[in-house]
Amino acid sequence: MRRLLAALLAALLLSGCAALAEPEEVWEGYQPFLPEEPEEEEVPPEEPEYPAAFSLPYYRDQTLDPIACGEGVQETAASLLYEPLFRLDGQFQPLPLLCESWEWDESGLVCTLYLREGVTFSDGSALTARDVVEALLRARESERYAYRLRNVAAVAASRTGQVVITLAAPNRGLPALLDIPIVKRSSAVEMVPLGTGPYVFDKGEECLRLRADWWQGKDLPLETIPLLHAKDRETALYLFSTRQVELLSVDPTSDPALTDGQAQANSQPTAVMQFIGFNTAEGRLFADPALRRLFSQGIDRETLADAQLVRLAAAAQFPISPLSSLYPTQMEAAYSEEETLAALRAAGQDTGERKELTLLVCGGGGFRASSARFIAERLSLLDWRITVAELPWEEYLAALEAGEFDLYFGEVRLTADWELSDLIGTEGALNYGAYASETTDLMLQSFAAAEDREVAAQRLCGHLQTAMPIAPVCFKNYSVLTHPGVVEGMSPAPSHVFSGFEGWTVHLKESYS
Repeated sequence: MRRLLAALLAALLLSGCAALAEPEEVWEGYQPFLPEEPEEEEVPPEEPEYPAAFSLPYYRDQTLDPIACGEGVQETAASLLYEPLFRLDGQFQPLPLLCESWEWDESGLVCTLYLREGVTFSDGSALTARDVVEALLRARESERYAYRLRNVAAVAASRTGQVVITLAAPNRGLPALLDIPIVKRSSAVEMVPLGTGPYVFDKGEECLRLRADWWQGKDLPLETIPLLHAKDRETALYLFSTRQVELLSVDPTSDPALTDGQAQANSQPTAVMQFIGFNTAEGRLFADPALRRLFSQGIDRETLADAQLVRLAAAAQFPISPLSSLYPTQMEAAYSEEETLAALRAAGQDTGERKELTLLVCGGGGFRASSARFIAERLSLLDWRITVAELPWEEYLAALEAGEFDLYFGEVRLTADWELSDLIGTEGALNYGAYASETTDLMLQSFAAAEDREVAAQRLCGHLQTAMPIAPVCFKNYSVLTHPGVVEGMSPAPSHVFSGFEGWTVHLKESYS
């Protein structure tokens, strides 16, 4: 377990060195005179091309077990078969689903979950506490979920049918970590375990069929969803580009672009944060928190997110998604290059003595590298001269571990409880900048244990705004691609492409059954 967690911690600082090519620049020339063009007749817009069926890609030879399968193609198909205890909404707020209610003991270490009655698996059997316990124990040992459940000391079923989770340290944000799909324990060894979701897998027809006995009883727009085999990610992209499948979830900053104009992108929020890390070791320039604050003040986040990242991210000044109710919007500081220059002069950074600084970024071009260059160019002010060093992932990670940098451009997938100890806590596994503060450690613990998380989040963010251990830049969005006009009403939530599926309208050429 310890080796697995160590590997997961290293993997959390995402490499992703393969990325989209940078978009070409468009030159807008000035012409003082243009001859009048004859008026053209209005051409009516082309009618959308509707498919005969709404098909999804999947990997036929890989498991659909939601605890063991990877993200992306397989996860999307599996999300219609299985349901979690809690579902995250578009603001990362955990909403109870298979869990109806929960309560904490006085210590804040024991959480008791009361399961919803009347929930059944696709074979008609009832959901039990033992099914949930088995699923969570498997998840705690899995590659995908072990990191988020590392604070879980024990999971057990009570005699009266509740699920009791005991933590090693208080964390009132636990429900946000429990959007883990539940499968029937006796079927966990199968390639397609039994779930409580709205669809059931039909192996013979290779499709998903809507359950007549689904416990939620909502009207969904599709009775049948065909599955088309894709041998790999590239094949899935090809199936989408040739209109053989109708939906695909992608990371637009690293997946190949679909440039034929035949994709409609629906933004999906994530907890993937991009940030600037500082080398805070003694003797380094950014050992001074005042200079870290000035650097953060000089990042034009809105321009970066809207123009440089083509709205593929949401600007953020704090290490919490700006969509979350915990994010303190009222505490944000407005960007001003003039004020940054004035503050740098006041801090003695206008002596004429050049300070050569290095900003590391995982190389290979793409959005991370262009974002790093954007920040370096904007902040090469007065005495500061910032050079971007693009390194392959292995060299990048080695340089971080050795402390051979002034700044680095990082990307990390946070958990939805916004637990930051590994990133900025003293001796945190991802704390490459050697930042150490007993006060920060105590603030992080207080936030985790607080019953009023909004108030605690404001206190924590106020402290981080002063200490500035890292400078958050933005939170990435993924894209759920569909073909133009086929789907209406889509609004993907974090980790749930089919959020609000009952409100979708899916246009087909003819009904499919």
